[in-house]
Amino acid sequence: MLRLAASSPPLWRTPSSLQLGTDPAIRVDGVLPWQERLLDALADGVADAGLVPLARSFGATAAEAAEFAGRIEQALTRESPTPRTVRVEVPESLTSIEREALMAGWDAAGLARVSVDTWAVDAPQQGVPVIVVADRLIEPRRAARLMRADVTHIPIELAGDRVHVGPVVVPGVTACTACEHARRTAEDPQWPLLAAQLLGRDPVRTDPGLLIEAGILTGRLLRDALDSSGSRPDEPQSSLSVGLSAARVRRTWHAHRPHARCLCRSPEGSGNADAGAIPTVPTSSSKGYAQPA
Repeated sequence: MLRLAASSPPLWRTPSSLQLGTDPAIRVDGVLPWQERLLDALADGVADAGLVPLARSFGATAAEAAEFAGRIEQALTRESPTPRTVRVEVPESLTSIEREALMAGWDAAGLARVSVDTWAVDAPQQGVPVIVVADRLIEPRRAARLMRADVTHIPIELAGDRVHVGPVVVPGVTACTACEHARRTAEDPQWPLLAAQLLGRDPVRTDPGLLIEAGILTGRLLRDALDSSGSRPDEPQSSLSVGLSAARVRRTWHAHRPHARCLCRSPEGSGNADAGAIPTVPTSSSKGYAQPA
């Protein structure tokens, strides 16, 4: 369902000229009767596929309708008819306060949860995206299980005063978590050693405010990724992740693309990557600053 965004109401400049919103503003000069009627309809909502046909029924030509729809696109918001359904996997270490904060964010983002489990033992449900909450890093075997099952998933990695959300992994289409390990290893050959130590460290409590924000961003990233993943499924697509910090207001965004050394886009290699790029087991004590063996 398409609607005019609440931030983009029609504001009349003159009897024949209006703008949608203020920052940025979309200006329409010489407003035609069919355009005014279409904007009135968008205030209540129009089915996605019905925008251009509705404009034509009001008197526009096909070309005029398509051009106007493109011009006002940034002033429109798309509402899902029902909340998006997800499954959630959380670590055993997650406290009730942390879980409630995440749920508040997911609720605000319009995510309906089928289940919230610790390490899931049953096969992932086809067609239902999975949110994977992890301490510091998502464990490779958890991600590989979802890749093998061809299940879309998004990690939320908790690190106390920092949280990393994303990217959304659509198997065979976007970068997977093994792609990210391969990229990091190419930049720093010591990354597998560092990552293994992170996986072995004790969990830390994460700021509830960060968790609420992370939950909201999870919903938005999922919505955007799933709405666009079916457009050109045979081509690799970029995806986004975001880092949040309790010490700063600024978010840190990262773009991801499938890595050449990861085999996640090949049917026979789904869920696998270059073995040297994936952290496996901790190489030192999880406490203190013990050196790796």
